[in-house]
Amino acid sequence: MRTVNFLAKRYPQYVFQDERSDVVFSAVPRGRIVKHHRPERRLEEMRVSQHLDRLEKKTTQLAAILSARSGVPPTRLGVTGSILIDVQTSFSDIDLIVYGVKESGQVKEALLQLYANGEPFQRFTGSTLSTWCREQCSVHPLMIEEAKAIYARSWNKGMYKNTVFSVHPVRKTGGEWFGELLFRSQGIVEISARVTDASDSRFLPATYRVTKVQPEKSEFRNLDRVVSYESLYGDIARKDDVIVVRGKLEEAIDRSGRMKYRRVLVGSADAGGSDFIKVKQGPPAT
Repeated sequence: MRTVNFLAKRYPQYVFQDERSDVVFSAVPRGRIVKHHRPERRLEEMRVSQHLDRLEKKTTQLAAILSARSGVPPTRLGVTGSILIDVQTSFSDIDLIVYGVKESGQVKEALLQLYANGEPFQRFTGSTLSTWCREQCSVHPLMIEEAKAIYARSWNKGMYKNTVFSVHPVRKTGGEWFGELLFRSQGIVEISARVTDASDSRFLPATYRVTKVQPEKSEFRNLDRVVSYESLYGDIARKDDVIVVRGKLEEAIDRSGRMKYRRVLVGSADAGGSDFIKVKQGPPAT
């Protein structure tokens, strides 16, 4: 909210009031957009360039390996973060994008195998893992051991030739359209529930379909999903896992005024950083 408050005072044109979700956030009006940076185009330009810095070369190598091992065409990959807008330094991370449901699943499986094979791919360990956990605990309501447990269940963050990298799946089709539903806040709640479907949890927002919500209260009737805008909680729970969630309870209303479902939203300004998803029961990723 500090960013929004700063913009509201000095650059109010970059503050957007979304009537469908009753949320205020920063946004750039379409008329003020000067350039659209496309991750897949930037990566393609890097592939054919003869003038790359060391990090750019490492990025193209990483993308090529993931493409070859997963069978995902290079055109379904992109690069984001500082490299996308060409402001990277020698200390920058590598942030890749993979487009598509099927493609992201293929990259996930390939990356898990590459971790198992060892160098040059590695999971966070030692001081790198400790630093990452402390960073997460500084901005999320987690203990160090809880942050470690979350990392143990993640797959899209690791090291390639001693450089930190991440992979971010992006949908090409499907999902709800922006503005399709009106979301009405019902306050901050804490629940536990059993996951019935985690197939949409690797995208942002991460969506978990749930059942057996506890405690049993009337306000939780028809609560069938947990949605996170915090990427940290993406793809960390599997089917039949029991999760504990703190977040904003919302009713999803269609255009006719009918309530379609309830959800708990993680990553809202209303929660003030107190929201989370923790896996209470279930085995870690293999």
